[in-house]
Amino acid sequence: MWARAGFIRRGSLNCRRCYSLSIPDYHSKVRAIPFAFPPEAAVTHVGPIAATVTRSYSPSTIREELGCLAGSFIAKHLPAMGYKTIQPERIQALYYPSWCIDAEAEAKAWFSPNPDDPPEVVTVHFQHAELPGNGSELARISLRDETITYKNTKPFVPALTNQHGSEILCLPFNISPLELLSRARAMSFGVTKVDDDFRFDPRSLNLNLVAAYPILIPVYVLQYAPQGPYSRVTIIVEAYAEPGRYYVHFVNSPDLRKLPAQEFFGEEDFIAMGLSGSKCRFSPNIISPRSRPSASEDLCAWMSNFVEDRGAPLRLTSKQPIDMDDCRVREWTEEEILPVHEWMQLGRNLIRTRGMIKTISTVNVDQIKVFEFPPRMNTDPKKVAAGLQGFFKAEEERLQKLEEARAARTPAWWRQWQDSQKTS
Repeated sequence: MWARAGFIRRGSLNCRRCYSLSIPDYHSKVRAIPFAFPPEAAVTHVGPIAATVTRSYSPSTIREELGCLAGSFIAKHLPAMGYKTIQPERIQALYYPSWCIDAEAEAKAWFSPNPDDPPEVVTVHFQHAELPGNGSELARISLRDETITYKNTKPFVPALTNQHGSEILCLPFNISPLELLSRARAMSFGVTKVDDDFRFDPRSLNLNLVAAYPILIPVYVLQYAPQGPYSRVTIIVEAYAEPGRYYVHFVNSPDLRKLPAQEFFGEEDFIAMGLSGSKCRFSPNIISPRSRPSASEDLCAWMSNFVEDRGAPLRLTSKQPIDMDDCRVREWTEEEILPVHEWMQLGRNLIRTRGMIKTISTVNVDQIKVFEFPPRMNTDPKKVAAGLQGFFKAEEERLQKLEEARAARTPAWWRQWQDSQKTS
């Protein structure tokens, strides 16, 4: 795909302009992360790896390739020595559309390979989750570090299409996370297997709340042409902070040979390199039942495999224009985020309190025995039982107050959406 993108061929970084491209008519809710560094920094940052993966190991070019590798390494780590790094054939600054998601979801799930076991209702929180916003190949990779917050963004304006002397290509939003959730319920014909001991029914999926924040993520796309009849190499560099994570992508062509590096990596076509603080782009947290600590990681792995599949971008792309006027689409600001996070925190408190009450309710007060060490005066078991019943009553009252507080703090826009579903 990137081999066919509309880049301008270039001989040096002094020529950074691309063909004039129209700017998508972004909604006022869309925010953008500014580019943190110029393209020269991206080229230097990936230089040693670019020189390594583009090597053909041909006897006729090995001396030149080794010199390029050494020069790129010195240019990155000892810049004062004046060495030059390997130069890309083409480079493009790009704004990739993405979604940040806060949501609470429930579904029926089984934590056993036995099909006869009854399901449990699972509650999952997605906080600061990342979903792709455009159905290009970049949808398959994570492009936002989890440390990036709304504080790093600003409202998108046309002036942001030119930064550090580069004209920025802006891609449109054509993936809707809200539509994906509806399609997951409608298109599923049975239970989905996460792993051998974890299954869930997408048809039972229910969203207690979901907020989708549209953002534009800055990246540099660099394309390298190896010497000889070899496939090109594309490197995607995240550009929202100091140079860190980037991806090496081999562009296959039936008329060209594979590079030795491509043979080494096998079928993996997006290879993540560099430092990143990201853990899971989806950040699922199963808050109930609390007895399944590994289930969140299993769900993350399943979601990652689904989105990173080669056919995922086409499956995810919407056939309809994205409805940015949907009240569940919010601007990624403190005023919008804090009420949602407070509501979700109350949900976690509710789950803990319900679990405690459930545990206390299983205690048979008539069978309570008191053991004291060191031995003291005999404690009346009836007093212990009375104290336990008092604690149980206090927790029930606390639960009721939590439920009332959470209902009162439900965002007005979510109530509006719920009311619209009742009348539709």
